[in-house]
Amino acid sequence: MRRIDVYDLLVGKGNYVDDITYMGKYAVFIRSPYSHARVININKEDAERRGALVLTGKDLVSRSVESGEREGASLTTPLMAINKALYVGQPVALVIANDPYEAMDLAELVQIDYEPLEGIGSIEKALQNKVIVFEDLKTNVVREQTFEFGKINRQGRHLELDLYWSRSSGNPIEPYGAIVIPTDDGLTIISNQQAGNVVSNEIQKALGVKVVHKNVRQGGSFGEKFSLVRYLTVLGFAALKFKVPIKWIETRTEHLMASNGSGPERKFKIHAYYSSDGRVNSLDIHIWEDIGASRDAGQPFKPLGFLTGPYKVGGIRYTGTLVATNKNPAGAFRGAGTPPHTWALERTMDAIADDLGISKAEVRKINAIDSFPYDTGFAYYDSGNPRGLLDLALSRNDIFALRNKNTGVGLALSTDPSTPSGSERVKIKVKNNKVVIGLGFGPEGQGNEHSAVVMASRLLGISPDDVTYEILDNTELPTSFGPGGSRMAIYTFGAVSGAVEELKARLRRKAEVILNDKVIDYRDGYFIGENGGKVRITSLEGEEVDFTYTLQGKYRFNAYPFACDLAVVRVEDGKIRPIKHVVYIDPGTPIDEDLVREQVIGGTAIGISLALYEHYVYDDNANLLTTSLADYGMPTAADLPEIEVNIVPTPSPSTPYGAKGIGEIPVGIAAAAVTNAIEDVIKRRINRVPVSLEDLFE
Repeated sequence: MRRIDVYDLLVGKGNYVDDITYMGKYAVFIRSPYSHARVININKEDAERRGALVLTGKDLVSRSVESGEREGASLTTPLMAINKALYVGQPVALVIANDPYEAMDLAELVQIDYEPLEGIGSIEKALQNKVIVFEDLKTNVVREQTFEFGKINRQGRHLELDLYWSRSSGNPIEPYGAIVIPTDDGLTIISNQQAGNVVSNEIQKALGVKVVHKNVRQGGSFGEKFSLVRYLTVLGFAALKFKVPIKWIETRTEHLMASNGSGPERKFKIHAYYSSDGRVNSLDIHIWEDIGASRDAGQPFKPLGFLTGPYKVGGIRYTGTLVATNKNPAGAFRGAGTPPHTWALERTMDAIADDLGISKAEVRKINAIDSFPYDTGFAYYDSGNPRGLLDLALSRNDIFALRNKNTGVGLALSTDPSTPSGSERVKIKVKNNKVVIGLGFGPEGQGNEHSAVVMASRLLGISPDDVTYEILDNTELPTSFGPGGSRMAIYTFGAVSGAVEELKARLRRKAEVILNDKVIDYRDGYFIGENGGKVRITSLEGEEVDFTYTLQGKYRFNAYPFACDLAVVRVEDGKIRPIKHVVYIDPGTPIDEDLVREQVIGGTAIGISLALYEHYVYDDNANLLTTSLADYGMPTAADLPEIEVNIVPTPSPSTPYGAKGIGEIPVGIAAAAVTNAIEDVIKRRINRVPVSLEDLFE
């Protein structure tokens, strides 16, 4: 079915933040050029004399607000540097002027004296504790926690792996953007903040005023735009202090330096204990997570939702050590910490296969979960058939026939936690002869609005042309969270289906009044009376239904998609080129198969790219060396292979319609399959991504 939510985008009418008609002031941030430095003095007199409004960290007053596991989106640490700058790009001052160019010119007149300090650019250096990021903590280990499920059985064979997953970022097409307007009783914010209706509550608490948040279309997010909340709070305070509307549009370099939304950087020490037939008995996993200039993070602990992946493992211990460095604080990037865990598990399975001299496929068959539901003590796997997906992949003789001395074929098997327990709220009404679905989040591109329209049209038995949607603000749908954690397939269906049933129940009574008859049926968009009269549902205006769907499972996550990937890479002229990628995925019952394929292709592309191309590079003192997309390694379409997606459903018994979330599972498994394919060619152990042939053959 054609996407009903992209026409405006295709004809240039996306109406992003920067497209909105605006009259007011413009802001730029002055950012630290140092990774670690004391802020000795800020002289803003010259800039103010020439008309600038200047806000510094010392001027800013806001309350600390807890935000759960949203990493770089936390409002618990200072929003701008006060006495010390902690990473390159950290905001030190905000300059406001009549247009963005004047603001940039006036910002150059603000004189800031720094005392440079030694920076921490690696986990290893941080653990030495010779330089401390947060001096009051007296250590760079800001949190450490161990979880154990089952019994660690050290009998049999043993191997130890040291692995490294590099720092990366979502880098959405559209960076952060906001318009902040002071009102008589607070603020109106127009922004591309992810989950704006819920996150605006945190801004209200931080600033102590009413906040109305207007959602607009986003040019991508996948977790990245959760972290905009820190900037919105600064801009909101400035708008209130100076009593002026403010517009701010982030630059690409700013986003690379200081988004507070980069993905996980993780070191692994894995001890695997297994029998001679390849069965894994126990895993002992210790990770060290570089969380940048942060005091906490959630990405290291999201893997608790699927610690053993798609495999049966008797005992597992998982220790997460959070390490502060002088880097851009980490945030929630597509998967929020699960892709590196998938990659590490698959590295472990490959190492076991090599040690025992059995095939990569065989070790996975031996250990794959083979009966459902499956309760691990940390997760309840609802349904699936990972062995079946593996068999389908292994049947692809056309793919394995591509293998030669320069071409390798890689295999990976995975699951991912989707659909965290929670709720989603929608409104639905009839207006202008259409059914209108009210959603409380800005469109991000995944097709959630399309899904809502498709669901409503099917449930009501009417054409999708008779259904539309509107985006509502936090005063209209204050508890709507929207995308996050691969949740929307389930929550959109649950909320829309509940709202549709409630709407039909209310309009049935109205139809009976119009027909002057008892309604005995509803069919194909019509209420049908006992005497044969009928009235079309889209003609019955005046009712609005507000419905919240809630799902609460035994553990945090409720649905588990499974996937098996085949990656084909060619190594020649000292370069690695991906040439084909095949995905077999179980999304539960797909609501729209084309939309599933789009999401899987996008996530797979990211996983391939993380394995081969993109990563942040810092020197030993945490100076950022990748300040452009070219330096960072963002691939183009020409750098990516053909991606084939095959949908193999096993409906979930835990969700309405049997759907599972699949937005995040493609990333880690694609990276794992590509890594395995490279090993297939070069016959060397790979223990870090992105893969560098130069480093491997040094």
